[in-house]
Amino acid sequence: MINESFDNGVPHLAVVDYDYHLEPEQIAQYAIEPRDASKLLVWTVSEIKDRSFHELDQELGSDVLLVANDTKVIPARLHALTSGGHQIEIFLLKPLDPEWLRWEAMIGNRRRFKEGDSALVSGKLTLKWLNREENQVEFELPSGYTSMPEAIEDLGKVPLPPYIDRGVEVGDKERYQAIFAQKAGAVAAPTASLHFTQELEQRMLGKGIGLAKLTLHVGAGTFKPMSGEFSHQHDMHSEQFEITQELISQLLDRVYPREIMSEGDLGQENRVSMRGRVVAIGTTSMRVLESLYYIGVRILGNQWMGRVETEDAYCDLSVRLLNREVDLKESLLAIRDFCDGCGGSLKGETKIFIVSGFNFRICDGLITNFHQPKSTLLMLVDAFLGGKWRVIYGHAHRESYRFLSYGDGSLLWRYFF
Repeated sequence: MINESFDNGVPHLAVVDYDYHLEPEQIAQYAIEPRDASKLLVWTVSEIKDRSFHELDQELGSDVLLVANDTKVIPARLHALTSGGHQIEIFLLKPLDPEWLRWEAMIGNRRRFKEGDSALVSGKLTLKWLNREENQVEFELPSGYTSMPEAIEDLGKVPLPPYIDRGVEVGDKERYQAIFAQKAGAVAAPTASLHFTQELEQRMLGKGIGLAKLTLHVGAGTFKPMSGEFSHQHDMHSEQFEITQELISQLLDRVYPREIMSEGDLGQENRVSMRGRVVAIGTTSMRVLESLYYIGVRILGNQWMGRVETEDAYCDLSVRLLNREVDLKESLLAIRDFCDGCGGSLKGETKIFIVSGFNFRICDGLITNFHQPKSTLLMLVDAFLGGKWRVIYGHAHRESYRFLSYGDGSLLWRYFF
């Protein structure tokens, strides 16, 4: 039941306006090899270009800072046999303790898994219901493993998205993982990153293109269907993130570079400042980057409680908390100072829901795949492009681009440079 009176400040957009026809054969069932051999659609306000992803460096200049998500996908699907002899599937969603013994999880065939029952994964790993109503389970670390992450890595399977209509194959474990992957915790891949190769990365760095990292552990909520007929009725999922003081410094250096000396027309030296461009690699990176302003405002107002709420983006948060306007630079500096007292990093969750009407403050460009109809990710793309998503997706259809996680990529510019 949708609570139609619920209002989180999100503009009231009809979900049906984000629908399009997607044939099953347009959904990529396998990734192309090598990774950067996929197509790349490049969009500016004046044109669309069809390129290959390995040519990405030719579309970027040395003024660009790319921001990648370094989350690592865990093999989150586990198959178990209950004490009553029934097969169940456990899809891990979010760890509830640092040791990864307690999890929020979805249980397939849960009617066969009763309160008080135990189940055994691959004859080695025991789990029990911790809280059935809240979908919380608890594991017992089996002998032969030093940690739960080690056990999950050994016993779990790659959590391919539901629209990949085949079984998991050996190559998926490597292919459904980005080259940037470092910090385990995601149950879905930041798929825009899957196109990158080590060679492409080194070529970009050699051209002076910057690269920064952040962490957002992608959850199963990224596939969650819209929960109402209008955007404001959707209960946006939250995801865990981590940002570092180094990232904030890199952003400040690009967005607010130091003034440099240049020679004017009459031979006089002038002080000029050139703003760099920030390009998010994937909607996950964009989600964190565009949450930063609200984190900084909450820190300035002594109201940082570890989470960015959806409504933060659609109310005048700085005026509400501080009775004044806060610019992006002040907000970023507040985060950088805050990280000093937190060991150089900051962790939290974001529930930010980006739709048309959102005020983008950091991202100038977005590298992303092609998303499902009527999805929150398609709404994000529409917001970033000012309503031009149908033009781009229509072109992708005509030119036989491959859609969704293992599909082709795009480079979308918010402004024409």
